[in-house]
Amino acid sequence: MRAVQLVKFGEPREALQYTDLPDPKPGPGEVVVKIEAAGVCGRDLVVRKGAFPHVKPPVVPGHEGVGRVVEVGPGVEKELVGARVFLSAVYDGTCEYCRRGLENLCRNAELLGESRHGTYAEYVLLPARFVHPFHGVDPRAAVVATCPLSTAVYALRHVDVDGRRVLVVGAGGTGLYIAQLASVRGGEVYVSTRSREKAKVLSELGIKTAGEGDKDFDVVVDTVGSPTFERSLKLVKRNGVVVVIGNVTGERALISPALIILRQVKVVGSMAFRPWDIYEALDLLKRGLIRPFYTEYRLEDAARAHEDMERGIVFGRAVLIP
Repeated sequence: MRAVQLVKFGEPREALQYTDLPDPKPGPGEVVVKIEAAGVCGRDLVVRKGAFPHVKPPVVPGHEGVGRVVEVGPGVEKELVGARVFLSAVYDGTCEYCRRGLENLCRNAELLGESRHGTYAEYVLLPARFVHPFHGVDPRAAVVATCPLSTAVYALRHVDVDGRRVLVVGAGGTGLYIAQLASVRGGEVYVSTRSREKAKVLSELGIKTAGEGDKDFDVVVDTVGSPTFERSLKLVKRNGVVVVIGNVTGERALISPALIILRQVKVVGSMAFRPWDIYEALDLLKRGLIRPFYTEYRLEDAARAHEDMERGIVFGRAVLIP
């Protein structure tokens, strides 16, 4: 099969290699999925730079993927062949977090594109219970549900935005969807972005661009991380909530605890999503409540997609088509 491998850490054209790999063969309880569309997440860029010690090249990157089951191993129902599915990380299902419905915090998770080969490929091999059938959404749009929109769904489970002033810091691949979803859920939503194009599109959706004088927000959702974290703490009102989901640089943030203590700010981390968050995200797309944004690239152009994302010229999600 054709695939993109992370062969070393570094710049996109040095680190990402378009190559041939053996076609995967399913063992007991496993399935092979032919990828129709794979998303490029901001996390993929951080992985490529070597920020996560558990990632050992060579590995096929990518955790966002939609496709059809083309082969099943022993013990898997044959009726699954042909089903369109989205993929999830491999959870153990037995740790204290999995038992509480927090599979996103599983102690022993195998993450696609990091601990095992991911979706920058023609085919992906997974245990059958980690592929999830769906219908009614185009695969390119569905990729939006597999991470950025489901991340938004999960992040807004931590805080009530109805009737509140909400600031979304960053209008990248995830910020676009958090802003839309917060608006759907009744928030008065502002976005902090330097992109005039993004500001124009968001204004058409009823979402305002934050100006220099805007502050005292009830809720701030930071999709960037270290470069903006201190500013997010200053822009939220006293007794407000800052939800942090971004880590785009992988760097540490240096802040004064006084920003949190003296203004009694609640800081909440939100880690990814669970499979049922993806189903909710798909339903939002089906009902037309969320507008998907994506830019298509050929699989062999994954390095260019990474470069374009780093330059900030991708609107919405970069989607690889094998």
